[in-house]
Amino acid sequence: MAAQETNPNGPSTSTTNSANILTYHCLCTQLSLATTAPLESMPKRQIDAAAIATCGDFASASRPTLTMQALSVDDSATILKLDDGFEKRYAVRCTRCGLAAGYQLDKSQFSGTETQTGPRTDVVYILTGGLLTTEEMREGRSMEAEVGKVGMVAI
Repeated sequence: MAAQETNPNGPSTSTTNSANILTYHCLCTQLSLATTAPLESMPKRQIDAAAIATCGDFASASRPTLTMQALSVDDSATILKLDDGFEKRYAVRCTRCGLAAGYQLDKSQFSGTETQTGPRTDVVYILTGGLLTTEEMREGRSMEAEVGKVGMVAI
């Protein structure tokens, strides 16, 4: 069972098997995901600087993992034309406001699964600026500068 630690001046974290659980929210404040490592510390894709996160069970993972809370994966893919070919992505969106917080790639883009289709569900790519930490939300951080990073315009 996870123990809850609350610090009135800092983020709320849970401790499971001595791993800190960090929580992130959509720009609309909806709790979106939990992870065992800060998104900033995860490997990044060169193409768009998206954080590469492994989806999985916190208790059995030997590396940083992520679980999606109020995020859903689009049923249909978007195909992007890149300099070196094409990429088939399934947007990962906030279930409350629909903002794209990340994406999953199609199985056909990986060796060993070239004949399969659909999103590869063991990895999610989190877009820069699409989420804020619980601490940032509590502090009332202005998201004006972040909104432009995910293709939206502040009104």
